[in-house]
Amino acid sequence: MDRRYFKTGLLLAALIGMSQKAEAQKKNDFNNPALTHYFNEQHSRYISFSGYAELWARYTQLNPGSMVNNDAKSDLSDLSLRRVRVKMTYKPTEKLMFVLQGGTTNVNVNAKGSNYFDLLDAYAEYAFNDKIAFGAGRSTWRGLSRFTTGPLNTLLYDLPAYATSNAGATDYTVRELSAYIKGQLGKFDYRLVVADPYTMATADPKPNVSTFSKNSPHKDFSGYFRYAFLDTENISTPFNSGTYVGKKNVLSLGAGFDYIHNALWHQDTAKNTVNDDMKSFAVDLFYDAPLNQEKGTSVSAYAMAMHNDYGPNYVRYVGTNNPATSVDASLASLNGAGNAMPVIGTGNTYYVQLGGTLPYFNKEKKNLQLQPAVGVQLSDLKALHDNAVIYDAGVSLLMNGMSSRLTFDAQNRPVFTGDAANNAVVSDRKWQFVLKYRIDFN
Repeated sequence: MDRRYFKTGLLLAALIGMSQKAEAQKKNDFNNPALTHYFNEQHSRYISFSGYAELWARYTQLNPGSMVNNDAKSDLSDLSLRRVRVKMTYKPTEKLMFVLQGGTTNVNVNAKGSNYFDLLDAYAEYAFNDKIAFGAGRSTWRGLSRFTTGPLNTLLYDLPAYATSNAGATDYTVRELSAYIKGQLGKFDYRLVVADPYTMATADPKPNVSTFSKNSPHKDFSGYFRYAFLDTENISTPFNSGTYVGKKNVLSLGAGFDYIHNALWHQDTAKNTVNDDMKSFAVDLFYDAPLNQEKGTSVSAYAMAMHNDYGPNYVRYVGTNNPATSVDASLASLNGAGNAMPVIGTGNTYYVQLGGTLPYFNKEKKNLQLQPAVGVQLSDLKALHDNAVIYDAGVSLLMNGMSSRLTFDAQNRPVFTGDAANNAVVSDRKWQFVLKYRIDFN
């Protein structure tokens, strides 16, 4: 046997043995050793691996005129991979951390040629102390609101639609090349981010309707500030938890902003091109607390108010994991193809979410319980005559805490069309039913 392979085998065996010894007391939700190897006894230097996968089985009532591979469809059942993520966190010193994450998003039957396992995150962070840390690279570090950065332990089947409003327009899967500072001062934490947004606009300016500009984009400035009245929350990653299932007692008030100079454009009445700034402001309140720890019951609530200014009459219709490939223009609504709906625009958006965990089926094992939840989004947008109201109701079966859960969600969305006076009004409502399974590893 080659001595190099023999030595490598011995080294790997030693590392595995050291890891098992170091992590003997640290377990994940499956009661298995965590995928973390510590380099010192203080556990301040380590390398860890984590990730998750989300599988959707869905039935969707499609918007008018929707086409799937040139066939007109009014509804559709499909399977898809909503998200797959694999992450490595390397902390060689107490102050330095490097994060690398790859994955794929929205793998469905209509996306076989466009989904790859992509590099999503690659950034480094240096922490001077708990009060201030600096990071740079490609990441989801952003400001504005609690859920702007993406999903972590969502109470419903997915994030509320408004949360990642510019996803795919100025970023890539909510990622930008950015630099940030963050910190925690007692009960107060903050993040401030400056990023280079992507340019993905393809349309010329339209009369009195703003769209994202083709011009070279200006910097994206955002921030989020939060005060914890009870327990503080972990700020080591950009993601904020949607629920702690009663493991923490949290009441936090947050406020944030997002600003890009001349991000959009439109034509005025004289057909002159006018540039528009993107300005967004939000405040939110999050509450999560145990009710009876012995029974496993808990409550979780979230409320948010956001003001967006994208210029005149801007509204964005988005279909999450959209199963349609195109739309027949002669039959189309303002929503467009598939399951698209108005999620953000110039105007105000309000969101409320409420849920919690019910008692364990077996109090001794503490690994099976139900988590019902409801959510309502109301958007009062300048370009729409009627308010856009989106309803969600669902229930999750937590099999191994939040690391293995099955979620059923029913969503009802509005369909907008133009009336005789050319006002955007709700002409119909459509349903979407999603059965999601998510498994985490860490």
